[in-house]
Formats: sequence, C-alpha cells, structure tokens
Amino acid sequence: MSNLKLLILEDVPFDVELIEREIKRAGIDFDSRVVEVEEDYINGIIEFKPDLILADQSLPSFDGFTALEIAKERCPGVPFIFVSGKIGEEVAVDALKMGATDYVLKGNLPKVVPAIQRALEEVEEQNKLKKAEEELHKRHWQLKEAQKLGHIGSWEWNAGSDIMNCSDELYNIFGIDKSNFEGKLKSFLDCVHPDDRQAVEENIQKVLNEGKPFAYEYRILRPDGSTRIVSSRSEVIPEKNGQPLRIIGIEQDISERKASENKIKASLKEKELLLQEIHHRVKNNLQVISSLLRLQSRHINDPEALEIFKESQKRVSSIALVHEKLYQSKDMASINFADYIETLARDIFNFSMNSMQNIKLNLDLEEYYLNIETAIPCGLIINELLTNSLKHAFPSGNNGEIYLGLHGDNGKIVITVKDDGVGLPSQIDIKKPDTFGLQLVYFLKKQIKGDIILEEGEGTSFKIIFEELEYNGRIENGQ
Repeated sequence: MSNLKLLILEDVPFDVELIEREIKRAGIDFDSRVVEVEEDYINGIIEFKPDLILADQSLPSFDGFTALEIAKERCPGVPFIFVSGKIGEEVAVDALKMGATDYVLKGNLPKVVPAIQRALEEVEEQNKLKKAEEELHKRHWQLKEAQKLGHIGSWEWNAGSDIMNCSDELYNIFGIDKSNFEGKLKSFLDCVHPDDRQAVEENIQKVLNEGKPFAYEYRILRPDGSTRIVSSRSEVIPEKNGQPLRIIGIEQDISERKASENKIKASLKEKELLLQEIHHRVKNNLQVISSLLRLQSRHINDPEALEIFKESQKRVSSIALVHEKLYQSKDMASINFADYIETLARDIFNFSMNSMQNIKLNLDLEEYYLNIETAIPCGLIINELLTNSLKHAFPSGNNGEIYLGLHGDNGKIVITVKDDGVGLPSQIDIKKPDTFGLQLVYFLKKQIKGDIILEEGEGTSFKIIFEELEYNGRIENGQ
C-alpha cells in the first residue's frame, strides 16, 4: 500500500497519534487529515478525497453516526471504520447495519491495521466487481446495438421445459409485443409463414435428433400482415449425458437483401437478354454481309477477284460464328472454343466440298472456353490456315488428311493445323510472307500476343501458342 489518504475524525490528539503509529508500524504509507467538527469533516471529504475514514463515535459537537450518514451520501464507496473507546457490542452491530465497514475499540488499536487491510481488500473486490459489471453492461449494450444494426435477433429454447428466451431485436423483427409472447416454441412457430412452418418444424426436430448445427431461410408473417424473410442459424447445447437440452440461435432479417438480390438478378437477366440480342443481330448482319459477298461473286468473271470474294466471305462467316456461339452460351462471356473450331472447320470443308472430296478432316480438340477478344482472332487464324491447306496442299485432287488440334501445354493453349500435303513452296519466306492470308495470320498472332511455329517435313504444320487475352474495358472514365 502507498499514499493511502486517511480522513480521521477524532478530537483527542493523543488517540490520533496512537492510531497513526500503529499504521506506520505496519509499513503503510499514508497521508492523513484530522478533523473534529462537521464542517471540517465535509470539507475533508470534498477536498481531501480520502481512501478511508476512521471515526470516533462520540465527539463534543459531532458524532460518528452522523458522520457515517454523510459519508454514505457524499462518498459511498469509501470504507468507514469506527475507532472508539465507548462503543458497545449492540451499538457496534447497529453501526454495521447502518453501513459501517468495521469497528475497533481504542483499547485494542493493533486491530486497526487488519481492519484497514480488510476494508481496502473489500474495496478492491468491489471495484473489480463494479468494473466487471460495467464491462458486462457495455458488452450487452454493444450486442444490443449490433443486433439492431444487423437486424439480428437471438433466442434460446430449453427443450425440456419448452421455455424460449428472446432478445429485444427478435421481437422487433417479428413485430410482436414482448408482453404478449408466451415464451413457448409454439408461440415462435405461430410467427412462421404457414407455407414454411412444416419445414421449420422438421429442421428443429432434425437438430434435436442429430444434435448438429443447422442453417436455413424462411418467411415470417407479422401481426400487421407483412411478410419478412429471415436467415436462421442454430446449434444445440447438449446436456452432460449427451441428450439435447437447449437450442440457441439467431434470426437475421434479410428481406431488403433478398429484394436487392432479386432486383440485381432481374437486371442481370435483362442485360443478358439484351446482350444476346446484340450478338444475335451482329451475327445476322455479318451473315447478310456474307450473303451479299456470295451474290456479288456470281457476277465476277475474274478468277482471282472471285477467289478474294470467297475468302472474304469465309472470314466474315468465321466472325459471325463467334457471335452465334456467344448468343448460345450460358454466361455470355466466353464460348466453348473446341465446339467453335469443330463447327468452323466443317463449315469450311462444306464450303470447299466440290473440289475436296478426297481430303479427310482429323479433329483432336480439348475443351477450352475463350472470351470474344481471343476467340475472333483465333478463329480467323484457323480459317486462313485451314483454307490455305485445302487450296495448296493437295494439288490435282490428291488424297490427304488435315489435322486440327487444340491442346494445353504448360499453362498455354496450342492450336495445331497440320496437313500431309506437298508442303510450302521453297520461295516463300515465312517471316515475310507475300500472300495476304499468311500476312493476316502473322498480324493476328501479334494481336493475341502468341507465337507461331512452322514445322516442315511430310506436309506442313503450323502451331499457334498463346494465352487467353484479358478483357479490356471499352468504356473508361464514363466516356
């Protein structure tokens, strides 16, 4: 103990000296103020702010009982110990009943120190208890406010006694008056929407049987006729013998969240339909362009010009096919590229069927999903390489095979277009091709940030190695 502040109510200086001597002998550091009259006593409480009061019971113009009443009013937490030479047993008992902490006879002053120590220990325990109560109250308030903010109500149900205790927020969510709630499970179930009641009862019974936590959503019907949606989470607190005794749970009002989710879903569905319509119209417009090219080609007599029109028609068709696949895709963000390649390759073969009766198509495709940024240039590359093989690899109607592969390799995607034809002419510089088709292939290769590998031997093999491009937003800063 250090710097203990003692207010001593005593009119005999010698008695004060004896009391202080006992306290010093115990090694207690203290400051003291001695008073005799009521006015000084009150001022001492106000100004000195004592940690403990020692008071004689009888003084010439003042008395200890009055001093005790004043102390209870002005400093209720400060211990008050009577130190008197005249106090009897009955008076001492009355003093304790009035609120005194202890009493010591002046004839037995060595007991003053133990009395002080007990009093201070009691104060410390009371302070701890008060602090704990304040902390508990604070946490209770925080929990209550958190439940309000989160629209979360809590409850506890005793399965044996069928008593249910609920938080204030639960009554608020259910829209019921606490005084009208019977505190039974049936009262709780009566608030559940009739269409959901059986499912809630089955969930509760399942929890009682299995003793496992559970979570589900259901509707409640409030007294004013309004319906709310709540998310429930509960778990069982078992008895020592393992049998379920209590279920504790929370109910969160998620009506606004559900309404927002439904709005978002409706909005997304609307945008999805709009995007489908856009892809559908783009596909139709590209098909119109392809048809116009086909019709125009019927009036062209120059073989080279006619070939340019046909190749342009196939390129437009390959782009239109991407939009068609996106239109049919579930997520509207990517297409099954293996399915796209198969359709594209067969369309190109069908387009060239009259002159390519003896060419076999060998498809070896792994399933990959690509976005439109990657799919369109890759589709055009396949169109050019496949068309090039069909045109040049098998002169004079030779038999042959074209291999078209789609595989993964170390995290990258590899497209292989390979034929067993006559190979590329020796005068072609593959790094600086002079044909528009190969120039387009190399341009598109750069667009997808890929690599191209040419393997010559028995025929020609092109490998395009790339990664899917990241989507780049087209609208920035609201522009």
